[in-house]
Amino acid sequence: MVGDRYRVEARIGQGGMAEVYRGFDPVLSRTVAIKVLLPQFARDAGFVARFRREAQAAARLNQPNIVGVFDTGADGDRQYIVMEFVEGRTLAEFLAGGRTLTPMQAVDLTQKVAAALASAHAQGIVHRDIKPGNIMVTRDGTVKVMDFGIARMQTDITAPQTSSVIGTPAYLSPEQAQGQAVDARSDLYSLGCVLYELLAGRPPFTGDTPVAIAYKQVNEMPVPPSAHNPDVPPRLDAVVMKCLAKNPANRYQTAEELSADLERVKQGQDVEATPLMAAGLGGDATQVIARPAPTQVMPPPEEDGSSRKVWLGVLIGLLIFALLAAGGYLIAKAISSKNAPTVVTMPNLVGKSLDDATQTLQANDLVLGSVTKQQTDAQPKNTVIDQSVVKGTQIPPQTPVHLVIAVPIPKVAVPDVSSGCMTLDAAQSKLQQANLQVGTTLQGTSDTCNVGEVIGQDPPAGTQLKPNSLVTLTVASGPSTITIDDYTCETFSAAQNRISHAGLKPVFGGTMPMLPQCPGTSRVVHQDPAPGTKVQPGDTVTLWTGSATETPTTSPSP
Repeated sequence: MVGDRYRVEARIGQGGMAEVYRGFDPVLSRTVAIKVLLPQFARDAGFVARFRREAQAAARLNQPNIVGVFDTGADGDRQYIVMEFVEGRTLAEFLAGGRTLTPMQAVDLTQKVAAALASAHAQGIVHRDIKPGNIMVTRDGTVKVMDFGIARMQTDITAPQTSSVIGTPAYLSPEQAQGQAVDARSDLYSLGCVLYELLAGRPPFTGDTPVAIAYKQVNEMPVPPSAHNPDVPPRLDAVVMKCLAKNPANRYQTAEELSADLERVKQGQDVEATPLMAAGLGGDATQVIARPAPTQVMPPPEEDGSSRKVWLGVLIGLLIFALLAAGGYLIAKAISSKNAPTVVTMPNLVGKSLDDATQTLQANDLVLGSVTKQQTDAQPKNTVIDQSVVKGTQIPPQTPVHLVIAVPIPKVAVPDVSSGCMTLDAAQSKLQQANLQVGTTLQGTSDTCNVGEVIGQDPPAGTQLKPNSLVTLTVASGPSTITIDDYTCETFSAAQNRISHAGLKPVFGGTMPMLPQCPGTSRVVHQDPAPGTKVQPGDTVTLWTGSATETPTTSPSP
């Protein structure tokens, strides 16, 4: 129990500073998510303060696309937050499974996240860590933004400056990567990175280290997502690239503006973002830090005649030096131009094996640079899926070319959840720990397990599956056979009720002479099948009642 109220049922995840459990609130009879600060941080006053800020910030938000916060408190040394329990998976899990969205599906999802951000920004809250791992999608398509753990009130001037450099490098805004102050437009840049990944199948910037990625966020412009996915229309290219402008002044200024342009894309209308943005040529859009003012040359002070002669001599000397330098430069250029290297046209390596790509580079006098592995089942192992230099580009010989190659997504073994009469909740938790999900739930009979317990699974234990695959479970609905009780001397109505509750069908067979031990005309004097017989659920049990006459109205079955 947490807080003397919430019953902890299963651990469902862990973040950078907290664990998340599925729990139950008996007061309101609902399932909840309980986030508990990790023990190593619970003694740190700074972490505890940030943890409490999360609850205070998120509790103010009441919007359908934001995970709701119900309660917060401390239970001994444990700091906890009670939140809405969302059944679904994160967008990161969806993408890791190799699944893709159509451009219009990506637009629709992004609009829902923008609606959540608009509500938060209206409260003065900047999320500061928008990424696929913080976006939940339920089975019915509902989008929920979660984890305001590093959100900070814009008016909270007491927050330490070091807290501003928090986030995930692949989705950091340039100003956030540089430790500068951020506002709502930083969230829109991060959301632009998410939309880019949904469309292109990869983030706008990748690198071997977080620092390398952050450097690119500040200093490089990505190619439009249509360079990776030709299905992306130019209007949507323009929207994405406006989100990714380096200068916040050149982005959308509000989440509502972004949502409006996304709606124009869905309707096939012209967007506010210009094609110039999509080409990455938006003036100073790539600049976060302003250019320095041009150097000013001050006029020389007035001098007497002798000073002017001195200045004239200096100027003549400088002119002669400049002419000699220019002549030397032209001579050196003429000599070097004879030996200038020829340019090489970058070949297309995408779709080739790594060995073939290496040979192609060597044949074109180019050098293999770094090789980055990306998990996917869409291409065979070691197939090139991206290259750092676009095909057809003119580059000098011996230029290093960096490649991204496909490696299979590691499969996971299906655990055994069908032996031992495990409860459905326990089986679901065990599958989730193995990075698998419960699919269809079927029903079957069992003589050994109770109703609701798992008695079968498909595929069987030990099968190798892709992460997040579905496993079909069969749960017990009752026993496979029923033993007939002895209903002799019971009233017909009482016996009828007992037979029905046992899953059998009672039938009146007629009357027979009363038995001495069963006086009365409404008592059961004979039954078929006999007591102790094992039958299947739904089978018929025929009953005869006593009669004052000596002749039975219907003879019982032999």
